[in-house]
Amino acid sequence: MNMHQQRKNDIEKHINEELILQKELEDDLRLAQEPQQKTKFKKQIKEVKSRISEYKTELDSLSDHPQKQESLVSAMTTLTFRELDMVTQGILCMPISAEVNYTVLPPVPKMLKNELTGVAQSRLMTGVIQARMVGNFVENMVNIIPDFPERLKAGFVKEYQRLQATGLKGNALLDALHEFSCNSSSDYDLQAAGLAVLYYLFEKCEVFER
Repeated sequence: MNMHQQRKNDIEKHINEELILQKELEDDLRLAQEPQQKTKFKKQIKEVKSRISEYKTELDSLSDHPQKQESLVSAMTTLTFRELDMVTQGILCMPISAEVNYTVLPPVPKMLKNELTGVAQSRLMTGVIQARMVGNFVENMVNIIPDFPERLKAGFVKEYQRLQATGLKGNALLDALHEFSCNSSSDYDLQAAGLAVLYYLFEKCEVFER
């Protein structure tokens, strides 16, 4: 059994375990009399449902992972400034007032810190192929828009904070940020461009937790 299939089996097992736990907690909630107990069980049920949602998101992405990953890699190798310009124009925003402090960490430890696993790690690391091109693109854009790097970072940080506030984390959070970075495009060229920009900021520790 390959690692891809093993991960799918592990996720399915985790989902079943979480569903059993959810039912037990819901039974406890129905029997609870004290308001404090009810609040505790409701919080635990919410956490379980969040984990189930994350597992299902990863399971869905694993279903088409080989083909999608191959298409992204292919598009990444032919990436140009045109695609980068298209995706970044939709991300720019005015700099946010509160500066977020992100200490530099190497990409792999940072992925583990942010609970990125399996397919999410593989997809994000695809962006390393064109990280240097994104850096050149950003430097070029400074000649046109002096505060381009700050506005680009601000756009991502603002969306990251919004998504995080909804309870998203780990692989589900990365998926949502990738959707944001390419404006939910189904075009693999734009998906690759959005992923390259996301990785560039991730590597520079501008996005995600330190």
